[in-house]
Amino acid sequence: MKSKPAHSRLRNLWQLDIPMVLAVILCAVFTVIEVRRIGEGVWRAWAYAFEWPLIGLFCIWIWYRYRRDGSITKGFTTRWKDRIANLNSSATQSVLPPADAKPVDPDLAAWQSYVAELQLREPPGRSPSESAAKEIGDR
Repeated sequence: MKSKPAHSRLRNLWQLDIPMVLAVILCAVFTVIEVRRIGEGVWRAWAYAFEWPLIGLFCIWIWYRYRRDGSITKGFTTRWKDRIANLNSSATQSVLPPADAKPVDPDLAAWQSYVAELQLREPPGRSPSESAAKEIGDR
């Protein structure tokens, strides 16, 4: 396993590690402050007492993603690209009925023949009165 260059480790220290430590310390301090406010009877402080630890956990998660992938979205995009590739490959492997297959349902076949006959007698786009006038004129 290759070790990272010294400038990369130093950059990660300044850009990732120190801000993460500061953010977690601030979240811990704010959590303690809100817990004390709860003791003083400030009911709104309950929400903040739960919110600050969650923000701290979010900071740790962001830090972990940057350390592991170098980006928050890189891990997501590779997983989604793999998932889309799997879905596309399974879609091409799915069993499609042959194009020349006859319908199995006899009622469906009867309906399709009725619709075809109806469209020959009364083509779409003409009003029923035109079709009736044409039939009367043909007789």
